[in-house]
Amino acid sequence: MSSASYSVFKSGQPEISLEYFPPRGLSAERGLMTGAHALRRFAPSFQTVTFGAGGSATEGSMDWSTRLQALNEVPTASHLALCHFDRDGFLTFAKELWNAGIERLVVLRGDVGEGQGDGLAGFASVAEAIAALKKLYPFDISVSAYPEVHPRAPSFDSDLEVLLEKQAAGADRAITQYFFDNEDYYRFVDKAREAGVRIPLVPGIIPISNFEKIKEFSRNCGASVPEHFEALYQAAGDDKACHTDVSRRIVEDQVRDLARNGVDGIHIYTLNRTDLTADAIRAFEAEFEGQPKEADFKPALAS
Repeated sequence: MSSASYSVFKSGQPEISLEYFPPRGLSAERGLMTGAHALRRFAPSFQTVTFGAGGSATEGSMDWSTRLQALNEVPTASHLALCHFDRDGFLTFAKELWNAGIERLVVLRGDVGEGQGDGLAGFASVAEAIAALKKLYPFDISVSAYPEVHPRAPSFDSDLEVLLEKQAAGADRAITQYFFDNEDYYRFVDKAREAGVRIPLVPGIIPISNFEKIKEFSRNCGASVPEHFEALYQAAGDDKACHTDVSRRIVEDQVRDLARNGVDGIHIYTLNRTDLTADAIRAFEAEFEGQPKEADFKPALAS
């Protein structure tokens, strides 16, 4: 791999975006606000709070988007999952977000629950919904992508076709499902570029807060967990501090490898773990800054 072959933004500077999990309870709310305020020092390109996981309601989406936006200077995006709306409700909510100063969206179908049909809110596809949003206002729109193929996709190629449709509709970038084996991401980028995907393909990174929970969640969303992770966590026993050390090593090693291969942007699914998120950002930025840039290479003198 060349040092710049997987550059996402081609800016020469590392770019970070952060995704928080909706808190439950006053203590968790305070933890999220404190963590988001602390992580602002890394100057994220944007921050967001995910909603709609497991088919849950979107209540609080507007509230948390505006609360985060008022907390610090970091631009805030709102998750907009089609499966929770009908067509009119979807567009009305988008207008309300824009009027509240939320100009960035993360648009996806969402986890379709019972009674939600195809989860497309009356649109023919997510791409059609993106096109409708772009006609409303000049939203900055992020969409999803899947290095290991969407669980409902019939094939890798069909998954890429969906991504191409979202690109054509006006998506500004794609954020990938989290992965642990970077080779999955590199293969995905190679095939996506060959197929004509030109928007940034931002790798999604998740620090492991709870190994047992991440295994269960990964089974449901189609993400592979390397077999050797099991032995690492078993060796840590019941010591929570040791588990955190294992998680730190895993995420730092992953982001360092991405930086060494020219990746200049990552999206972190923080799970509200400020400590592991900060460790990952520091490791990524340090490795990226330590890599030689194209301007550093001098032509060899003829002998």
